[in-house]
Amino acid sequence: MRKYVFLDIDGTLFSPELGRVPESAQEAVRQARENGAKVFLCTGRCLAGCNKYLRADVDGFVFGAGSMVYAERKRIYDQPLSKEDEDLLKQLIHAADMGYVAEGQAGGYCDEFGYDVLMRYFAGDAETGDERRRNLWDNCFYPEYYEHPEEKIYKVCAYTRHGTSFEKLRQSIPDRFTLTVTVRDPEFDDCAEITNASITKATGIQRVLDYYGASIEDSIGIGDSENDIPMIRFCGVGIAMGNAMEAAKKAADWVTTPILEDGIRNAFLKYGLI
Repeated sequence: MRKYVFLDIDGTLFSPELGRVPESAQEAVRQARENGAKVFLCTGRCLAGCNKYLRADVDGFVFGAGSMVYAERKRIYDQPLSKEDEDLLKQLIHAADMGYVAEGQAGGYCDEFGYDVLMRYFAGDAETGDERRRNLWDNCFYPEYYEHPEEKIYKVCAYTRHGTSFEKLRQSIPDRFTLTVTVRDPEFDDCAEITNASITKATGIQRVLDYYGASIEDSIGIGDSENDIPMIRFCGVGIAMGNAMEAAKKAADWVTTPILEDGIRNAFLKYGLI
């Protein structure tokens, strides 16, 4: 039976240490598709933040942790936040003394602290401030004054400094939202995404499977952070990267090697995709 493979990007495909996707992962995706698998990028990033991946060797995308879905170049699901909810989340994040980025169709729009965090995250091997800024803009993240009033926003990410907690923010947000920690890394400031509580990566995956008339048993999900847990639990086979958060590993059926140790390739070999 044809397999439907859903791959997270950050920490699963994209390595901030390398500043790119490892070659072994690129080759594994190419071979799997040649062997008949359908491969989708299933990411917390919104459409604009995936600018560099829109021509990737894949069959579609689940953007914004499930809030926008493309299959065969068609948008089959679209559920942005309301402008009122976007403004509320920004206010609550600042009240908790944190930074943010609001992620939408045309770009991700950062306050000063969020912009500084992402400058470092996307630095790669850039040595100068201008080179880092160019890397950031190449990934469609901008200062918040670039946001158009009619831009659709799908999630808001909060950034906190090391040694502080997201609990104050978690307790302040209404129940219609979910706060999920996505980055805990000693080299970067911690990140949590705030999304519609009724939408997860599993929501987007179900839309894809419905589109193809496929079953859950034929799906494979691979990720590394807490926002991947709904995907890992939902798919017929759920795989965590070797560098994944412990909660993601506990939810998985199997744990592959880390991203820089051919994690995607080894997972594809394990489950007969290549």
